[in-house]
Amino acid sequence: MLKLKKKYKQAKSAKVGDECICPSCGREFVKEHYQQAFCKFRKGTKCKDYYWNNVTPTKRNNTTRISPANEQYYREVIEPSMYEDFDDDQGWDAHKDY
Repeated sequence: MLKLKKKYKQAKSAKVGDECICPSCGREFVKEHYQQAFCKFRKGTKCKDYYWNNVTPTKRNNTTRISPANEQYYREVIEPSMYEDFDDDQGWDAHKDY
């Protein structure tokens, strides 16, 4: 993990046009933008995602892969709506004679 962080700092501190080494995959790339720290060889944001998922302890140790925001949304919005169809007023049963 320390090697990843060291490579990341080197890539971030490099100037535009310098050759850098991608912290995730180890490929050399030319820095095209001042914020760039990862190569663009792998499709999408795979190198960036790999780096942050391994460097951030909470993401590295997460076995469920459910974000805290998603868990809160489920608890506050989805779960309560599951029980909206139940009617506490038993008016539908009022026609029965007991």
